[in-house]
Amino acid sequence: MTLAGAGSRVDGAYEWLLEEITGFRIRSGSPLSESRIAGQLGISRTPVREALQRLEKEGLVKRTDNARFAVSQLTTTEVNDACDLLEVLDTYVCRKAASTLTEADIALLRQSIDEMTRAAAADDRVSWSAADLAFHRLVNSIAGNQLVAETVKETRRRIQRFWLRATSLQQRLQACSREHLVLAEAMIAQDYEAIEPAVKEHIGHMRQRILEMLASAAAILGDE
Repeated sequence: MTLAGAGSRVDGAYEWLLEEITGFRIRSGSPLSESRIAGQLGISRTPVREALQRLEKEGLVKRTDNARFAVSQLTTTEVNDACDLLEVLDTYVCRKAASTLTEADIALLRQSIDEMTRAAAADDRVSWSAADLAFHRLVNSIAGNQLVAETVKETRRRIQRFWLRATSLQQRLQACSREHLVLAEAMIAQDYEAIEPAVKEHIGHMRQRILEMLASAAAILGDE
């Protein structure tokens, strides 16, 4: 893989690393060698370092004691903090978006859920993740608060990568698709009272599954 252009080299390295981390091809806690990554991508170490610094700000990468980079490990405290934050922000975003939904927005919401449902039935995690991302991007875009949207995106990405790593996930993807449908219908109906419990149910299931995974994978991820 070769990347051209200074800006595109940084962006390309960032996107590649992001895919490797969230796609579980680099294990939590693994060291990240700037030289090795640069060699793989056919670029110098500078854009790799800038990409790693960007990922560090997002919490996906951390500095080790020797000032090198490694994939961040997830703790139960971070999971609970992140899920608490998502409950509050997603409720706000969905309520705000519900107040301004157009017919075109509604059609796109339902299209995303249809795609989630099809992907879940086929146990296609990649397509399901793309549809889930499209759903949340659309809702955040309609709500129109960029700061909240960025916070939600980064928070969800930091923990959802572990949730999607679960084995035997097909049944959970199907249930999660139904949860999105319940949330979307509450938004479409402008049923503001129903939005918060729909959000909390969805986030609560994700929280429970990730905490279960951390408990079972403690030997790999390390004690908190």
